[in-house]
Amino acid sequence: MVAGAAAACAVVTACAAHGSTGGAPAAATRNGTGAADGSCATVSYQAPGGTADLSGLPAAVRAGYSGYFQPVNKSVYANFKSTAKAPYTIGYSDSFSANSWRGDALTELRADTSAYEKAGLVASLQTANSNLDNSLQIQQITSMIDQHVDAIIAIPNSPTAFDGVIKQAYEAGIPFITLDSHVDSPYAINVDTNYFLTGELVASGIAKIINGNGNVVVVDGIDGAPASGALASGYRAALAHCPGITVAGSVEGDWSEATAKSVMLQYLATHPGQISAAIGGGGETTGILQAMQQTGRSLVPIGDANPDEGSLVALKNDLPDKYVASTDPPQQSMDAALRVAIATLQGQGPKYNTIVANPPQITGESALGNWIQSGWTTTSAAAAPAPPGISWLPASEMSDFFTHSAALPALP
Repeated sequence: MVAGAAAACAVVTACAAHGSTGGAPAAATRNGTGAADGSCATVSYQAPGGTADLSGLPAAVRAGYSGYFQPVNKSVYANFKSTAKAPYTIGYSDSFSANSWRGDALTELRADTSAYEKAGLVASLQTANSNLDNSLQIQQITSMIDQHVDAIIAIPNSPTAFDGVIKQAYEAGIPFITLDSHVDSPYAINVDTNYFLTGELVASGIAKIINGNGNVVVVDGIDGAPASGALASGYRAALAHCPGITVAGSVEGDWSEATAKSVMLQYLATHPGQISAAIGGGGETTGILQAMQQTGRSLVPIGDANPDEGSLVALKNDLPDKYVASTDPPQQSMDAALRVAIATLQGQGPKYNTIVANPPQITGESALGNWIQSGWTTTSAAAAPAPPGISWLPASEMSDFFTHSAALPALP
């Protein structure tokens, strides 16, 4: 890491592409819109394409769409008028439950809908989980449509397999909101993290730490999940700018500490060569560290695209100045998805088929210390919240995505 003020920089684009702006940099900041120079360890704005005009968005909001892995189009719900009246029945369809992120998202949704019940906006919440069975999830969503829920929030496990049932929901007058799992259907509104950009930020930060040279191992998430594929593309896009870096291998960690440890142990047993860094996310960091320690390997810099609380504590203990992280906090993400569902039902007119959060890049010991909260331990499995100074698709930002925006009651 470079010394002085630059060491505290939290965004590669802002530091590498533009240099210091003077004063003390924030511990965690938003991605900027640097000029493309193709050099190692930098990230620059790339328009996502599509029919949507993003030019009127505030710069910090627009920057979050950089390199988004799908075109951003005008929303078919722009002039949507629901026949349903508040209080609304909300359906929630999850595709997987065996990690803390999904559990925290559901817990937040229950708290949010309870608050909106008291505000007269929500009547009830229906939930279902398919455990990665696409056919079962489609059946569960069909059942929600047949029961006439007013809006559906879903985390599909495929970008294309749900096209038919999403269109069915739209034709029934039911807005379909995806959370962190972009689908190709024009009849959905995707509330998403820009995982491609997240992957770029994490990998470019790691490239900077290892001085643009060495072998990197990538620990991917769940096979077939859109977010996992987008992260992987972002990692590789950033590392491709670094001729001295080789992606030595990749394994599937399923965003699970236990699985990440298992597959890393297998990888290390069959690949005795030197590793310069590892990149993963979603609770995989602790497993990666444990695997390296168990095999007697020296610890290497780690990139974590979406840490849990325990991962951050482990990094503080072992690699406080040799990590790069971003985040996709489940609580704030779910808050945004519910706000989008209610606003669409109210006829506020979403402008785009995709509403994207601008991910931060966090690095440096002081930033890690500010992020970790009292009581967290290496066994804390909950997904980490957004770090201090980073708001995540806040209510105040919703007006940027709707034509007829109106304030909604605060969420807990």
